[in-house]
Amino acid sequence: VPGTPVHGVVRADGGARVTGVRVDHATCDRSMPARIVIAADGRRSRLASAMGLTRDARAPRRWAFGAYFTDVDGVTSHGEMHIRSDGYTGVAPLAGNLTNVCVVRELDAARHGERATGAETLARALADDPDLSARFARARQVSPVRSLGPLAVDARSAGCPGLLLAGDAAGFVDPMTGDGLRFALRGGELAAEAALDELETGISAHVQLSANRHREFSGKWRVNRALRSLVASPRGVQVAAAVAARWSMPVRFLVGVAGDVGLARRAR
Repeated sequence: VPGTPVHGVVRADGGARVTGVRVDHATCDRSMPARIVIAADGRRSRLASAMGLTRDARAPRRWAFGAYFTDVDGVTSHGEMHIRSDGYTGVAPLAGNLTNVCVVRELDAARHGERATGAETLARALADDPDLSARFARARQVSPVRSLGPLAVDARSAGCPGLLLAGDAAGFVDPMTGDGLRFALRGGELAAEAALDELETGISAHVQLSANRHREFSGKWRVNRALRSLVASPRGVQVAAAVAARWSMPVRFLVGVAGDVGLARRAR
């Protein structure tokens, strides 16, 4: 139902089973019953949180600050990831001379003593970056800065009786490797398959969904978390940069894993 916000779950069996959702419908609050609810409402899923399935990761506590720019120099058809000792900056070309820029920083660094705004954090990161400052000298910001964080969300399960999670609602690691579409599309398929099994058998499918997601994504999760830990270590970033400058194979391998290159080749 477009334009109808979902703000909670309807429970039964002492609160352990989800039997529907609560929605804002016109001027009243009402319940919508369902045999199965699939929550695909993002990394801040109200439904997953209401059932105690997700929480903010203890570490790292990174925030993202992003905006669109025009007239950025040196932009090609490739996306860029600039890893620094205090975080990273993504630069992605879009149609119409637009460039999407996102700066990710640790919480304490991002706050700058609780005084810096998201716009100030983004501007400072670009101005202080030795490779990006000149390229953004004549660039023009054409959208407000959007802030998002803490980024990482851990999920203890992909659902509970009556509720299945899909997309970022089932956990969010880090945007650094650009895995979102893969997790969203394949995660949605897995949730749909689990829902069909539950409707056919009457057996709650959330445990099997968790197992299927682990089998499907565990390798990518390990790579993503390893990169997340690497970026959190200034010394690790320096060593990785020195190695990559002389031996490109590890970087190519990581790009292939993040981009599901092997999967695409097998699907041809």
